[in-house]
Amino acid sequence: MEKIEILRATQEHIPRILELAQSRSLEAVDPAAASRDGFLVSGYTEEVYQARLVDAEHFYVAVKGADVLGFLLAYSDERIEPDEWLNHRIKTTLGSFLVIKQVCVAREAARQGVASQLYHHVMEQWTSHPVIAAVVSEPPNDASAQFHRKLGFVELTRMRPPDGRLRTVWVWRKPRESMLQTQYGIAVDLYKHEDLINWNKLNNFLYITAGLAATLAFTLGKEGVRSEGAARAIAVIITLIGFVSAVAFAIMLRFGRRYLQARKNAVVDLEEHMAWHGGHRIVGRQMTEPGMTWLHSSPTGLVMVVLPSLVSLGWLAMLGVLIAN
Repeated sequence: MEKIEILRATQEHIPRILELAQSRSLEAVDPAAASRDGFLVSGYTEEVYQARLVDAEHFYVAVKGADVLGFLLAYSDERIEPDEWLNHRIKTTLGSFLVIKQVCVAREAARQGVASQLYHHVMEQWTSHPVIAAVVSEPPNDASAQFHRKLGFVELTRMRPPDGRLRTVWVWRKPRESMLQTQYGIAVDLYKHEDLINWNKLNNFLYITAGLAATLAFTLGKEGVRSEGAARAIAVIITLIGFVSAVAFAIMLRFGRRYLQARKNAVVDLEEHMAWHGGHRIVGRQMTEPGMTWLHSSPTGLVMVVLPSLVSLGWLAMLGVLIAN
């Protein structure tokens, strides 16, 4: 069985490269399938590709035998043209970089790892500066965004060049161990801080609920307000305060848990990077094993969110009793 090879593009590859690019152009793709399958918007001519054979540091084709399955065109900031508005904007803030200008794979070779091989071939050689890719976001290019995220690219910014099409700029940097260690410590501290805040919210809710319940019992008891009408009115107000308080805390804890989960995911992502450099997974350990899906989100968090909701139902039921009587 023939293997896929990554070769430097030559003049004989240009007709097939042009054919692939045209087959993936936004105008040639069904709009309904464009987001799912990916597309190109740069309408390069044969002359442009021929020129890039000479001046682009990275212009490769993926071949199997004599068949060209895909290609990748990338060059450094020193090779960008004067009319490349987006790349010049990035250079003013990011400094030196390598831009993945185009990557294209034949439809019959889709989802076979061809694009990943082309990317890894470039990133193995280019380690001195960041690698960027500007992905069209209007219409959404979900296939490209998912692909870059899978390869370790992160979203840097969004810009709208003069052509009017919004771009999402993705960036990949070679991980540095010292920076990963520092960021991991900060991420863990933020995770612990958010967890403590959520538990403080729950404690405050319980204190408020207990205080309101005691006040309600006193008001309705024989030692409370002597006028039955006044006692009932005060009891209704206390019950309303209890209900609103419970709903408010339920909302705060719900979004507090979401924020905490985002912090946890950040720690897990950092651990994945550190594992490649000899580190160990601690927070993310065993999360992918069968039967351990509960580690993604602790059941304790569900109890924390549900408790105020149940209490709010209790206050609502109490309000109904007071109104009925």
